[in-house]
Amino acid sequence: MFDIIAVGSATVDVFVNTEYNKLIRNKKTTLQAYPVGGKLLIEHLHFTSGGGGTNTAVAFKKLGLKTAFLGKLGNDLNADLVSHDLQEQGITNLSARGSNEDTGFSIILDSIGHDRTILTKKGANNTLKIQNIKLKKLKTKWMYFSTMMQDSYQTLKTIANFAKKNNIKIAMNISQYLAEKGIPYLKPILKNVAIFILNKEEALTLTKQKTVKNAYKKLHNLGIPILSITDGKNGASASDGKNIYTIKPHKVKVVET
Repeated sequence: MFDIIAVGSATVDVFVNTEYNKLIRNKKTTLQAYPVGGKLLIEHLHFTSGGGGTNTAVAFKKLGLKTAFLGKLGNDLNADLVSHDLQEQGITNLSARGSNEDTGFSIILDSIGHDRTILTKKGANNTLKIQNIKLKKLKTKWMYFSTMMQDSYQTLKTIANFAKKNNIKIAMNISQYLAEKGIPYLKPILKNVAIFILNKEEALTLTKQKTVKNAYKKLHNLGIPILSITDGKNGASASDGKNIYTIKPHKVKVVET
């Protein structure tokens, strides 16, 4: 019996720092520019595994919970890297392996200031199917869902129904991609969720409300008991339907977003 199973994406992340500082600014955005046909020296290169599912699995494990990860890996060396990292962290790997697929992969360009641009390939993360999973082996007290897309999202709905029937509680965190899909798209999963976590932009997009207070009200009306909305440097809040609790971040020097 696990304390929690983190369900979501797994990637290999490559952090690239070129120290190239050419910027193009206009009224709408600031762009990082690289010369076409040029060759830039890399100042720092770092490989690590990441992803919405594996990152949270590590966090849960470090909190002392008996943790497993469930996702979809490809049939490549990157899948071996992710599996090795999970093993090193003491996390049980319940992932499926695709025979002709690539493991999720991201390149993080970190060239100026404290922000970054990410190039990402979802790969096998989008192809988790219910036949890849042995539901009866998912014996746990909690499940944590991160954003999944395409076939994997449909599988997530089935897992959510399985969890509900087996008294397994669900915590879920979404991305802007799923928020833009709207409540009707997410409702088959949200009706089974005990704790729902999202940031302010996602909350207002999903609920089509203008304030966090109204977003909380609309989400509680769906039957979700506990909600939490984060707001970057402004802190975070949580609601149990009766009270809204807020917390402010410590004033520290930002090293990396």
